Amino acid sequence: MTLHAECLEQVELGRLPAARKLALRGLRQAADAREGAGFRLVLAWIELDRGRPAASAEHLDAAVPHLTGNDLARARCLRGLHLCQTADPRLAAAHLTGVVRDLKRYGDARWLANALIGRGIARAHSLRLAGADADFTSARTTLLGIGEPDRAAMCLHNRGFVAKLAGDLPTALRHYEQAAQDGLATTRRPEALVDRAEALLAAGLVREARTVLAPAITLLDRCDRGSRLPDAVLLAARCALADNDFHQARALADRVPGCAARAVSLRARLATGEHPAVRRTAAECDRRGAHEDAAELRLAAGVPLDVRRGTSRLRALGALDTARRATTRRRAAAACRAGLALSDPTTWPGTELRGIALGHALANGDARSVLRWSRTAVPGAAPASARSAELRLARAGDDHRRVVALEREIRRLAVATRPTPPAPTSATTRLAFVRHGGDLHAVTAVANRFRLHRVSPLDDHVDALRLAVEADRPAAVAHAAGALEALLPPTGDGPITITGSPPGLPWAALPSYRGRAISLDGAVPPNPRPPRGGAWIAGPALVHATREVAALHRLHGGVIRTGRSATVDGALRAMDGTDVVHVAAHGRSRGLFSALQLADGELHEHDLGRLRRPPRIVVLSACDSGLAAAFLRHGAEAVIACALAVPDDRTPALMATVHAGLRTGLDAAGALARAQVAHDDRAFTCFGSG
Repeated sequence: MTLHAECLEQVELGRLPAARKLALRGLRQAADAREGAGFRLVLAWIELDRGRPAASAEHLDAAVPHLTGNDLARARCLRGLHLCQTADPRLAAAHLTGVVRDLKRYGDARWLANALIGRGIARAHSLRLAGADADFTSARTTLLGIGEPDRAAMCLHNRGFVAKLAGDLPTALRHYEQAAQDGLATTRRPEALVDRAEALLAAGLVREARTVLAPAITLLDRCDRGSRLPDAVLLAARCALADNDFHQARALADRVPGCAARAVSLRARLATGEHPAVRRTAAECDRRGAHEDAAELRLAAGVPLDVRRGTSRLRALGALDTARRATTRRRAAAACRAGLALSDPTTWPGTELRGIALGHALANGDARSVLRWSRTAVPGAAPASARSAELRLARAGDDHRRVVALEREIRRLAVATRPTPPAPTSATTRLAFVRHGGDLHAVTAVANRFRLHRVSPLDDHVDALRLAVEADRPAAVAHAAGALEALLPPTGDGPITITGSPPGLPWAALPSYRGRAISLDGAVPPNPRPPRGGAWIAGPALVHATREVAALHRLHGGVIRTGRSATVDGALRAMDGTDVVHVAAHGRSRGLFSALQLADGELHEHDLGRLRRPPRIVVLSACDSGLAAAFLRHGAEAVIACALAVPDDRTPALMATVHAGLRTGLDAAGALARAQVAHDDRAFTCFGSG
């Protein structure tokens, strides 16, 4: 093997320090300038990969005068990749378009893929997201054609980055997961792990993000990817802080230079009872544009904030400080409303803002306010996708002024295009469970009369009832149901909407709820139109699944998928745009990785992002799959599902009665209630607007 070939092999293996040593030795031993130019091209690539664009440019400038033909096209490709890091991305994309044309003419597939990847990156950073996705797709096809599956997997990973930039987190996670399954060598490309950790953190999965970041930091250090190492370590420190692992947060933050890292370290010290001085670091963060780090540090130290303008998050932090210091309920509630208008109520600081307001409402015994502050609706998508993508890019680049300007513009567009909110449900009875400060409360609304109740702990009673129902022991069910119901507030009879239900509680097993139309977490009235069409899907290894869906298909028509046709893609095509979907399959509840087992693998929540028009009503004839809430998040009106082990020999008759009720115009909750009485079922529940 020649020295040049050995050098290239080390580059492909991700051993950049070893490759650099070989390339420098080859440069010293080169017989002439043309041979040396070949080693300079390799050095230019290595230095660019190590995050040293100036050194890369020096080697490139020295090599270009001695290159011709295909070698010159490769050098121009490197110049384009250099422009991606140092210039306007539109300039880089235009330059690489010419390079792509030349490399196609020379038939240089490997470097053509490099140019397509570079142009995809440039297009992504200039917010030409469709073009970027097309470039990464073409590069992946090219690399698979020349037998480089690892780099092809990296192209799929890059498509995940484009999806994340577009705000499509489910697609981003799907591409990241598929790239890992395709053999993406993270030992050579640890920056891919950082991308994945950022997506997991955006999904609220802090511990999963930490698990991914730990090896990423080690590998970035080992592979000499210095340009991304500080960001990865700081991200890991922030995750540890969010996970209340204060000692690890401090240890990680202390490895990174800069005021933002010092702010994280000081917050960790404050959380462990120390009292360090913070004003100097907070002031430096402000001078360097890290205003949110400064505000979070001052909040942790109890230093008053003075926030009049800035990003939405910065102003939400200011509202939180005001709410913490408020001496009256009215002032606290006003500050909480202002802060929640600027932040997601399901993540901090939104969660603390809700908690403060909820605490005041509980202390005053105000049942209506408790119900209002307990709601956790997530803000809708921004109305202008191009501006939203630009905002995400500005945040990633810490461009504070651009973030403020874009948030202001998007807020104006949101006000101009805000739809009329739906009318509140007219159900005669509502029951909402609220946890606060370790205590459980309930609010009942019966005939528009609101009452607040303190509820004893229910977890042990719920577990006992679940076990009795699953074991099919009537006496045990009656005993456990009676003990549990004695702890619940009275709710009368008739249809009822329940929010915040204890997980897995089989409501149909409770005597006063038997035969009632029960909707869990319903937000809007159900569509009164009887459903049309249907998709009937049977997964493998379930004895009665095929018989169940075949009988429903004969009665109601539509599309059926059984056996080998019940693939993930086939199921999604059948679901798209239909009114009713019925899936009889094995389920597995595992948070983000909850799934339904189909013929060729598992259907996960992120797969539902591929639906253009979600089904109205979904019936999951399966043991707990954890996907009921996922279907609701993706636009389904109601989901009938089970949180217990399903006796599948009894299920077909129950499901036939459910669908018969739907076709006669009953809503999902009413159809399920009638079927449960007829077939003595206690396991299924209706989620959503029943």
